Amino acid sequence: MKQIVCFGDSNTYGFIPAQGGRFDEHTRWTALLARTLAPKGYEVIEQGCNGRTTVFDDPKSPERNGSKALERLFQTLSQPDTMIFMLGTNDCKWQFHADAQDITEGMALLVSMVHLYWPDTRILLMSPAPLLEGASEEAGGRPFDAEGIRHSQELPARYRELARTNNCDFLCAGDIVTPDPADGVHLNAASHRKLAEALASRFS
Repeated sequence: MKQIVCFGDSNTYGFIPAQGGRFDEHTRWTALLARTLAPKGYEVIEQGCNGRTTVFDDPKSPERNGSKALERLFQTLSQPDTMIFMLGTNDCKWQFHADAQDITEGMALLVSMVHLYWPDTRILLMSPAPLLEGASEEAGGRPFDAEGIRHSQELPARYRELARTNNCDFLCAGDIVTPDPADGVHLNAASHRKLAEALASRFS
């Protein structure tokens, strides 16, 4: 059976906009993708973590550094057929003082790690849906400022180029879904369904 690893943040975990908690297996995109692709011989491994960044350390939650989490994954999982990345939103938080170039460089490191440890793994790089203006207010306890919102809007073009130059497939989530206006950050149930459908079409 072919394995697909979905490595991301709260929008991969399935965080419910404004409310907290987690969408169930009938709602979140990773579980919907798993159900759709199972008859085709795929197993989907969910690796979403609330607050996860590409490479930045959160002093309150060091386990949210994506590069460190990826290193642990290399030790516990055999080489999958595909790695789906959707990260970068949390890097836009004002506390990390990172611009779009910094964030893209962080994502590039994760891509290079997979190429090194799992050279035969296909990488599907997704740029996350850009933040809405409402995200500049308190969103899930972690605010984004206007600069962070602007940086999130710049990521799709930068990630597209990163994918092009690093032998990755690319999908712009912002072309398919937008965050729920309730918090400006997280995907609602309808968006999870749309994203799962778009991703499923990438696998034969």
